[in-house]
Amino acid sequence: MFKALNIILAAILIAQASYANAFLDQDEVILNASEAFAISGFKKNNIVDISWSIKDGYYMYKKSFKLSDPNNIYNFKILSSNESTFSDEYFGNTQIFKGQLSLRFELEKDLNIDSILVYFQGCSESGFCYPLQKLKLSDIIL
Repeated sequence: MFKALNIILAAILIAQASYANAFLDQDEVILNASEAFAISGFKKNNIVDISWSIKDGYYMYKKSFKLSDPNNIYNFKILSSNESTFSDEYFGNTQIFKGQLSLRFELEKDLNIDSILVYFQGCSESGFCYPLQKLKLSDIIL
């Protein structure tokens, strides 16, 4: 009985390893979201600029960007980007960003930046998609 259980367990482990190798090339390493989508921010008076440096082989979904606090969603302006249309198997034709992305928004007077969250999501070109990322604006601002 114990020998049969070990054989079944070994078969499961081999199958999982084969599946993982089929999904990703052995040479490919999936970066952490913070490495794939390096973010920085700068605040001057009531203007906040946020920038991403998106690694080669990765992209971010335009529709995933949101700046909000518990009571508001804030509008922003895209300052620079490398935007293109991508045919996504789940979302259909959608807008994505590669390379660099910069956006700007204006803070309302006396607004606490600790309460504002920055949301974004992206994928690797090999098909690995990250969960929605959520960061405090105060953690991004230099």
